[in-house]
Amino acid sequence: MTTTRLHRRCLLPLLAVALAAAACNGSQGSRGSSSAPAVSGRLEAGLRVLTFDPQAADQRFTIYRGDYVRPELTTGEAFTLDIPALGVSRRFPAGAEEAPYFKVPDAGSFEFRLGPAGGVIVAIEYTAVEYREVNAREAAALIANVQPLILDVRTAREFASGHLDGAVLIPVQDLQRRLGELSAHRRDPVFIYCATGNRSTVAAKMLVDAGFVQVVNLRRGIAELSREGLPVVR
Repeated sequence: MTTTRLHRRCLLPLLAVALAAAACNGSQGSRGSSSAPAVSGRLEAGLRVLTFDPQAADQRFTIYRGDYVRPELTTGEAFTLDIPALGVSRRFPAGAEEAPYFKVPDAGSFEFRLGPAGGVIVAIEYTAVEYREVNAREAAALIANVQPLILDVRTAREFASGHLDGAVLIPVQDLQRRLGELSAHRRDPVFIYCATGNRSTVAAKMLVDAGFVQVVNLRRGIAELSREGLPVVR
């Protein structure tokens, strides 16, 4: 018996127990239970949209760590947002060559200034029980033994440059409007990956919020998977 086969056989019971527990949790509690913290704004194309009031002095927003935030004003005017702790000092709406969002990579409280207005953005950890993360070795065993739906949430260009065999491509910015394409898999294991784990984290949260009960996210992206010997096809 090869080392790889032995490793997979040892991991299988652990993965089966974890997935069974996730399914059980999903059946016992409905989405949006009292354990889920309230967050601010709305999700659009994988971005959390926060609406800032240029006249309010003590605004407070709660988001998830890892969220990509797209700011907007109640008045629709252009504005400059400063968040020193995140290194953000940008004018919105963004110019043609700039991303219309910024990422909040860490949990914590981040004070912001918006002209005479200000407040704090609080980033919290995402704690939904139906959503779990795996490393590359665990992912390789999961794919080999459990055969989940594999969801690639990168761009079409990235997908064409190399993707996991059997993966379905839905870029994260399109996922919200295309959730219906995955509805048959709400109770099945769904394995999500991207290039580095950032976009797949956003996608995992979106699937959990949509009622998927066995969501698995790859922590560090496809590069780590290729080192585990999973076939990458073009």
